Amino acid sequence: MVVLFSKYAEKLIVALETIEQTNIDLLKKEFLERLNGKSQIFFIGNGGSASNAQHIVGDYQKTFALLGTSLKLSCPIENISYLTAASNDLDFSQVYQLLIGRTINKKDLIVYLSGSGNSVNLVKAAMEAKKVGIKQVAVTAYNGGRLKEIVDIPIHINYNDMEIAEDCQLSIFHYIKQFLYNECIKNDDTINERIAKYNKRTIEDVVA
Repeated sequence: MVVLFSKYAEKLIVALETIEQTNIDLLKKEFLERLNGKSQIFFIGNGGSASNAQHIVGDYQKTFALLGTSLKLSCPIENISYLTAASNDLDFSQVYQLLIGRTINKKDLIVYLSGSGNSVNLVKAAMEAKKVGIKQVAVTAYNGGRLKEIVDIPIHINYNDMEIAEDCQLSIFHYIKQFLYNECIKNDDTINERIAKYNKRTIEDVVA
């Protein structure tokens, strides 16, 4: 049976409306506190969620560099040499856990992206980070899984659909990026000069 795109859009809206604004606000605060700071934000996931993590990190890095603002983000999934070596020498379930207290430290923030919230490598990392006292966020769907119970800020998409969950992941962080962007340009009179080329291409429809 062919499902109309409008029906898929309706499902996405239903899923987005299950997310609590309170926890989104807590996440916004964590990001805002790290603008121009020294601590890092690590995005961790598997599969499609790993791809979303890469997208979010790249998107934020470009945007805030353009604004002249420092926001330190990292995505361990990008280091294939590390992941394959750690998987080979230890076990794939430990690849993120091994970074806790070494690459990822106490003042950093970890953001887990997961459909089920029960991926073993994410759960092991979250349990280790909890011992160390690292602040953690999880964006999960379905029942929220173990991650929902472990982290400091659980953002739960109460919907049983992996594709919808991954769409919501991106929507959440696009929303937060726009919030941070607006905070950065509040008192910035030079912003239009710095994004002039971007505006020509996207708004004025000019190849620049």
